[in-house]
Amino acid sequence: MFRASENEAPCARPSARYDHRQFEAVYRREAPKLLSFLKPRIWQEEDRHDLVQEAFTRLVASRSTAATSNPGAYLQGIVRHLLADRARAWAKAQSFDPVTYSAGNDIAGPDTVAEINDMRERYRSAVETLPPRTKEVFLLHRAEELGYRQIAEQLDISIRTVEWHVAEAIVRIGKSIGNAHG
Repeated sequence: MFRASENEAPCARPSARYDHRQFEAVYRREAPKLLSFLKPRIWQEEDRHDLVQEAFTRLVASRSTAATSNPGAYLQGIVRHLLADRARAWAKAQSFDPVTYSAGNDIAGPDTVAEINDMRERYRSAVETLPPRTKEVFLLHRAEELGYRQIAEQLDISIRTVEWHVAEAIVRIGKSIGNAHG
């Protein structure tokens, strides 16, 4: 199931950090937790499974030490980021158009809009509380979509330091959002 063919992208290849048994153990332990976390947030079961699959794909492809030292937290961070990415993509696709609204087409209700705005605000607040250098690295990676190498060159730091700051940001944001959410 997780073996890459010659045509698949490099990110689909299993990392040397996990052998088959280790990966299977992590999957059996963490996938149900992630699905449970996603259940109230994603209505369609198929979408929940897709997000979990994407999270595990990113875990396997990761070179971060955080991915191996604490895969549960790392996966939780990935899923939270995937949710945020999903919300951003949805928000970009949606725009309030009075003509569309008056035509009676489906538009998010006030509860959904409030929930999305609340999630955005919690995310922004969490990012704002990051230490300055971690915040800078994280925003260059997530907002400016720069690669680790580009960030390292721009800030004159090592790629490992960039990886550490991004992982630290993910963990701190995850904790902050988790605490704010209950």
